[in-house]
Amino acid sequence: MAHPSYDLDTIRALFADDIVWHVVGGRNPLTGTIKGKDEVFGWFAKLLTLSDGTFKIDVHDVIANDNHAVVLSTDSAQRGDKSLRVEAVAVYHIDNGQVTEAWFFNSDAYADDEFFS
Repeated sequence: MAHPSYDLDTIRALFADDIVWHVVGGRNPLTGTIKGKDEVFGWFAKLLTLSDGTFKIDVHDVIANDNHAVVLSTDSAQRGDKSLRVEAVAVYHIDNGQVTEAWFFNSDAYADDEFFS
C-alpha cells in the first residue's frame, strides 16, 4: 500500500508553536482539542496509523484572506473492510502567516467513530 507523501517541513513552518487544533464531533481517538505543534504532528501520525496510511483529502474549494481560511473537501480512507467517505469543512485562523487555531467538522461523526474506533 502506498502512503501519501507530505511536505512536513512546509506544514510545520505554517503552524504556530502554540497552535490549537479542534476536531469537533464524535467519540473516537481523533476527536477533541490538541494543543501545540508537536502534539498536532502526533495527531497526524495517529490519523495515518488508524487509516493504514490511506487518509485522503480531496479539496473542492478554499476561501481565504489574511486572517482566515476555509477548506471544503471530501475526506476518505480505507482500512481492511472498513471505508470512510465524508464531506468536511476546515476553518483556520491565521496570524502573521501562521495557523494559530483550526476547527474540523464533517458530515457524519458516526461514520468517523465507526471507522477510527
